[in-house]
Amino acid sequence: MIVDRKAELRKDQAALTEARARARVLPIWRNRSLVTGDRPPKPIALEGAAARAALDAGEHPVFLGVDGSGAPVFAVDLSAIDDPSSLGIEGRFQDLRMAGAFMATPDFEPLAYARGITRWNRKTNHCAECGGALTTEDAGFAKICSQCETRTFPRTDPAVMVLVVREDRALLARQHGFPKGMYSALAGFVEPGESLEQCVHREVGEEVGLSVRRLRYHDSQGWPFPRSLMIGYLAEAGPGDVVLEEEELEEARWFSKDELRSPKGFFYPPPMSLAHHLVKSWLG
Repeated sequence: MIVDRKAELRKDQAALTEARARARVLPIWRNRSLVTGDRPPKPIALEGAAARAALDAGEHPVFLGVDGSGAPVFAVDLSAIDDPSSLGIEGRFQDLRMAGAFMATPDFEPLAYARGITRWNRKTNHCAECGGALTTEDAGFAKICSQCETRTFPRTDPAVMVLVVREDRALLARQHGFPKGMYSALAGFVEPGESLEQCVHREVGEEVGLSVRRLRYHDSQGWPFPRSLMIGYLAEAGPGDVVLEEEELEEARWFSKDELRSPKGFFYPPPMSLAHHLVKSWLG
């Protein structure tokens, strides 16, 4: 939906005022996104009177950029409103983890973008340096302290995800909070002063007791739960057996390619997740 973020317009108040008058709006309500009842759901962008009503009634409007038709797109937080349908909004607000599970990437990404940036605006109210109140600037992409004038920007937490393979088998694991039957690739957050590759080696060693080699970067994904950037790798396992870190993981298993092509009694994450694409890429 959004083809250009148009960051150069974020400081142009005249252009932003003009853009609001003809905006398409992705509303967020209590961390939920507006979607259709289709399977899979599709994102709903408000237009015309409904878009203007949402921008006037909501909080933290953010200029996201322009879509393929050149229309400006905004996100707005309607969480303070008990009943968004009172603004003439049709559709349903649904948790993006559920709504986005089988969405096409071009549908999922703008909703993830809107969810992540509105959450940052809603949660970031006081200066980390002095505790002063923050005011919004740059169309929702910066805040400035009213006391010490420190500027604050949205942050993203980098995390690696790695599919560890050995010959014709791949290692998938279960965290304690996973849905029943779901296994996924290993993952963990990058620590200060650590490279992505160092993080891969450390996380695999900590979680399953294996060394890895022949790391190959695959892809990355913005993950707004709440503010991560997932960086995906494939890696070959070194010798030895799995030694499970039981505080982090409930189980880890080797799966053959045949098992992953036709899962029975288990599943791995749906297409919204980078883990899905790591597995699919390895299966070839």
